[in-house]
Amino acid sequence: MKPRAGAGMRALRYLVAARVARSVSTSMFGVIFPLVVANLRLGGTSSGLILSAASAGAAAQLVLAGFLGDRIGRRPVLAGMALLSGLAAASVALVHSFLPLALIAFIGALGRGGDVGSGGASGPFAPVEQPLVAEVAGSARQTEALGRLSFFGAIAGAAGSLTAGLPSALGIVGVTLGQGITITIMIAAAAQLLAGIFVLPVREHARDRKAKPERLSPHARGIVGKLSLTNALNGLGTGFLGPFFTYWLVVRFHVTSWELAALYTIANIVTALLFLASAPLARRLGRVNAVVWTRLIAAVFTALVALSPTFMVASALFLVRMAFQKVGDPARQSLVLDFVDQGERSRVSSATNLPFNVTNAVSPSIGGYLLGALQFAGLPVLLAAILQTGNALLFNHFFGRGEGMPHGGRDVRA
Repeated sequence: MKPRAGAGMRALRYLVAARVARSVSTSMFGVIFPLVVANLRLGGTSSGLILSAASAGAAAQLVLAGFLGDRIGRRPVLAGMALLSGLAAASVALVHSFLPLALIAFIGALGRGGDVGSGGASGPFAPVEQPLVAEVAGSARQTEALGRLSFFGAIAGAAGSLTAGLPSALGIVGVTLGQGITITIMIAAAAQLLAGIFVLPVREHARDRKAKPERLSPHARGIVGKLSLTNALNGLGTGFLGPFFTYWLVVRFHVTSWELAALYTIANIVTALLFLASAPLARRLGRVNAVVWTRLIAAVFTALVALSPTFMVASALFLVRMAFQKVGDPARQSLVLDFVDQGERSRVSSATNLPFNVTNAVSPSIGGYLLGALQFAGLPVLLAAILQTGNALLFNHFFGRGEGMPHGGRDVRA
């Protein structure tokens, strides 16, 4: 029995509140955690390994989320992951060496709730959150619902990024940098725990767990294969642009937490407004074209960021890159959800995002090594541009002719 429309709207509000709290937390950690790692002065390779551990933890959580979400329910999985991440985040303030920090980063998938400007839309939470949003919103409104969710998430991300500037700001009143970082970490941990609490009132459709098939359908397995290849390329490229990019900015331009906070606050505000344009863009171009063209343009600006001589130039180009990269994200999320039946969505999302998280975990270690070993500091970011260009072209190759699309190959629902 499906819930009434009013119940669906209430559930969507709870999910928005949870996304807002999680986006505040992940945006803060997107700035603070790489700064913590950089301040330990462990060197590029060790620092990269710690950031890779967070991505590896996200990959492990992703598998569990997809497996459990379709079986025991998406709400308890979403709430449990928020609890785990919140506790791990608070633990960061208690450790100051490589091995414990890498272990905590892995357990909590720290900073992996989505990169800057994503509105908390990606990471290990996606396999349970996005199908849950689609379920309560209904298929006719899912792109709009996902866009609005990302909008509020990005606005919250802007607040989180701004709050991440606390360590520098508190120095004015005599608080040491270490104390300021600890205060900021605790705020981020509390926000993550709050995200889990907000999910609890959401009610899912009743499912017959015993009737659920053990294996994915042949159609779903075909979609998994195609999306796994495109996501593997995207993950390898994006790994240079998540927490590692913050570390890159610190090493390359010697920026402070306040400068990083200002950049990411503006990035979140810009992308928040563009998330609302995703549905109209998808209706005009079709969802596949909206994804492909925005990513290709974003890749060009990513390459220009790698060649930037100053932090101000890099920041301006990064903001343009974020605008194009993120405006197509809700269209892609909606498209992928439409590929398969509702009962397979969490498992398909988990399976297709696993290659992303695996390759995403490799990139920071490679980037850290390249920063220390080569004279050209922009190479990791340039590699990101090349890999994301390949991702867009491969996505167009697989889906540009309507293969795997619902409704007989016609991309009709935006």
